[in-house]
Amino acid sequence: MEMKIIFLSESSDYSTIKKDNDVEIIALDYNSHKNLQQLGIKHSNVETFLNDDERLWIFNTAKKLHDWYKDPSLNIFELKDVNLLGLLDGIELHTLLMDKLIIFWTIKKILDAKNPDIIECPNEIREIVNSLKKNNSIDIKINSEEKHEELIWDTIDVKHNVLGKPISMKVSRTKYNKLKNILDKTVSSTFGLWFDLKNRNKKTLLILELFPPVYKELLQNLKSDDYNVIIINQRRPVTYNRESIKVLKDSNCKLISKDDLFGEEDVQEILESKEKYSQKLLDLWNNNEIFDKIFRINDISFWPIIKNNLKQVFTKRMNDYVESVFFAKKLFSKINISCILSLYDVGETEKVFLKCKNDNVDSFLLEHGFSLLFEDSKTFATLMSYDNFRDKIVVWSNHQKEFLVSNFKIQSDKILALGSPRHDALTRMGSNRSENKKFRVLIAPTPITQLRGYDTTKIHEKFEKLIIRLCEIFKNYNDVEIIFKIHPSQSGHNNEIKKIVQKYSKKIPIYMLNPIAELIQSSQLVITITPEGWAPSTIILESMVMGIPIMNIVLDEKLYEFEYIQQNAVIAISDDSDLDNKIKQIVSDERVRNELRENGKKFVKNFLKNYGNSSRKLAEVLRNNLKVDDFK
Repeated sequence: MEMKIIFLSESSDYSTIKKDNDVEIIALDYNSHKNLQQLGIKHSNVETFLNDDERLWIFNTAKKLHDWYKDPSLNIFELKDVNLLGLLDGIELHTLLMDKLIIFWTIKKILDAKNPDIIECPNEIREIVNSLKKNNSIDIKINSEEKHEELIWDTIDVKHNVLGKPISMKVSRTKYNKLKNILDKTVSSTFGLWFDLKNRNKKTLLILELFPPVYKELLQNLKSDDYNVIIINQRRPVTYNRESIKVLKDSNCKLISKDDLFGEEDVQEILESKEKYSQKLLDLWNNNEIFDKIFRINDISFWPIIKNNLKQVFTKRMNDYVESVFFAKKLFSKINISCILSLYDVGETEKVFLKCKNDNVDSFLLEHGFSLLFEDSKTFATLMSYDNFRDKIVVWSNHQKEFLVSNFKIQSDKILALGSPRHDALTRMGSNRSENKKFRVLIAPTPITQLRGYDTTKIHEKFEKLIIRLCEIFKNYNDVEIIFKIHPSQSGHNNEIKKIVQKYSKKIPIYMLNPIAELIQSSQLVITITPEGWAPSTIILESMVMGIPIMNIVLDEKLYEFEYIQQNAVIAISDDSDLDNKIKQIVSDERVRNELRENGKKFVKNFLKNYGNSSRKLAEVLRNNLKVDDFK
């Protein structure tokens, strides 16, 4: 009998599936697994063929490929000393590599073990199967239509609240950028937010990709007539809403347009450069030898399976990259930029300006999320790329500073433990609930991602069961209402979470754009769901700062004894715990809630440096760097 393997994805045609004794059916994702379950078809899940050690090895392999563009043969893509191929968003690249490498290596293991005669597979893995089949006698059949693959930021989720409900729609990156530019130009002209070039000789602080309302106190503390503050946001409109516009006006922060910097000669040079590098790209894709050498795992080339993805993304974005380099170089040549502040260094905007800056311009990388790093998380912490950042790093706590010094051998004087400016305002907020209102529970799930390689069917199943279980538990409390807050990241799993909740009940409120601080403030209990226990949500910290009791439910196999757990500031439990009794305890017993509040306050006051005053401290450091007199 011939041995047959059928690989199925969400896009596969399930109508022709016939289960025979010599047929192995393998689900490639969670949705295909659910489809097969509903049809009552016995199958395996692809993840069962890959162990945790292999996932870690694949993660490390992907991490090593972040600098693929530094191969000497690709120096031809340098424009003004910046390699255009190196400007791709680091998270996008890593996610692509993880997606492809995990499925590539898993299918290799399956084919090596099963040695099939016939393979049925969806179109999206055809290249993988073709590259791994041992001989041409294997019959390959396709069970899905061609699927267009995109990187994370090829399309943008535009999110709005309509009648109190979160609505999102996908638009192309090109269309989004056009709409964003129109919005920024219209609003900036109306409210006088444009930078005036007559002030170009003043010392200038350049801030990259910062959302003004979140850092309101920092921007207010930076306000001065002695220097300029310019904000450049290329991923999200800086004039997104009324609050953002007000913060910009009140703090005298300015925006700057490329049109103000480019002359006719610049426009012509940019046009010629776009044509030049577009042609280089066309020539590049024909040179498979270069890429076969770079993109290898265990001496096996996986270039054929990522070629189309990279080709598409660079073809679409090369012109943007060229223009961004000219913009950054022109900015530094025309304006007295003395200092840069950013929250990331792996995004496209950050990469361009940090690579283009003059050597005499200092840069500060500000920690943007709750980090309690320890030995087990050291490997994954490398995604933060602190170890490669050349200038000053600003962290929230001494814990973080000590970790970076001891584990990444970063010089101590490069790291400034100044606290978290985004949380200063929260230290002065607390519960704002009226006594006659229902007890409100805010449920905040962290979406599953493939960044670390643990986007598995098992985790998705746990997630879905847990959400339904929580809804069932709280249904029995007449005096309790639950709300959900979807994570703001552009993750496909956010839509999955939304569908699970709405399938259970369309009456449960789901928030997406509302400021998280307001939702925490209006709640009496916060429940976070964490797929990976080593990476706690920032909402945990924010809830403690605001004095709101919090429960953290962890889906992976290990509960880490973080300091806030040891100090009884957070109830941390696994998804298979006795949730009913734990929830009953915290909802019904005010003494338990008060204890969590007090312990949480104690923890954050010891953990966060300059508690409630970090904006002022960071502003002082930046002013000193600008060599401007201290506050008057």
